Amino acid sequence: MQVHLGRQCLPQGRSSPHPRCSVPTRSSRTSRPSPVVAQAAQPQQGPPQGQPQQPAKPKQWVPPRDILKISPALLATGGLDPSKDGPQAKASFDAHLSGMFMPVNLDYPGLRILNIDPPVIAVEELLSEAECDAIMDAAQASGLMKQSGLGIGGYAVQDENVRTSSTLAATSEVLGKHPQLNAALGVMLARARALLRGPLPADGPGAFARPSAAGQFAFELPQVARYQPGQHFLTHEDAFPPPVVAQKGYQRRATLLCYLNECAEGGATRFDVLDIAVQPRKGSALLFFPSFINGVNDRRTLHTAQDAVSEKWVTQLWTSCGVATLAHNNGLPSYVRGVKGAKVPQQPKGRKRGVPPQRVNTKV
Repeated sequence: MQVHLGRQCLPQGRSSPHPRCSVPTRSSRTSRPSPVVAQAAQPQQGPPQGQPQQPAKPKQWVPPRDILKISPALLATGGLDPSKDGPQAKASFDAHLSGMFMPVNLDYPGLRILNIDPPVIAVEELLSEAECDAIMDAAQASGLMKQSGLGIGGYAVQDENVRTSSTLAATSEVLGKHPQLNAALGVMLARARALLRGPLPADGPGAFARPSAAGQFAFELPQVARYQPGQHFLTHEDAFPPPVVAQKGYQRRATLLCYLNECAEGGATRFDVLDIAVQPRKGSALLFFPSFINGVNDRRTLHTAQDAVSEKWVTQLWTSCGVATLAHNNGLPSYVRGVKGAKVPQQPKGRKRGVPPQRVNTKV
């Protein structure tokens, strides 16, 4: 996979779970906050006699802002191969995925790590050329490719320049009426099950239903998208902001994006905060995590589908999970407090082609 790297932005004094990262390795990462709200320690001495004891206040959980990269040399060669890394480093990254995001099968063939935190993973040849062709042929034969919707992060956008591609939304009803499309996308679904670990939805039509209960997983609304020359999808995030999570009752936890054709130039997927851009290669895929395990969106995963030079085809699959929320907690999960940005976001402004994303995105 051809990977392009911008400037390096490693946090000072940050430990790394991988010996070949750009910062020194330490045996533990004590600076990482837990996604589960810890209870404040009880005071060693009780209150004076006659005064009621005040209940301990829960500590606030704040989303991580640091970025932990692999070395530029490794990134330039396609990423870090966990099978060639030491068992301790591999186990550390596995624990990081399981504790903060979602478990992944790090032994999957062709898997490469492009970024440690937030995790960005590439998979070479997730689909064969014939399987990619089958998805594109079935999508075109369905006659359902339409102008892409303009909902970004769960709220409507009026600027038509933000997303200019065409999309097929493969709902359960659509898959039921188009067996060719159902079979083609079923291959990607099978690969997703082999790549992801942990609780996944059961086989059958219910696998594509949106989660209806807290802790329930589902593969949400597979899509096939086509970008014609000059089309793009400007800076956006796949996760929902907290108020939308409260309305929907679920959050997108993982994005699996597979490229269905080759793009020699243009059409790269660029992670704006990470300064990493991935050029599409037929059959290769990207796996990243739009939200944390507690349902709070991770704004470090903001990304852009850059202008296509030639036609570009992709298919994507979201793994979503039901989230328990409290209405009086600004739509945040019931065990999360003190997270900024809980108000309903304003309509984002579309970014003109060729203009870098606002630098406010580098601190989230």
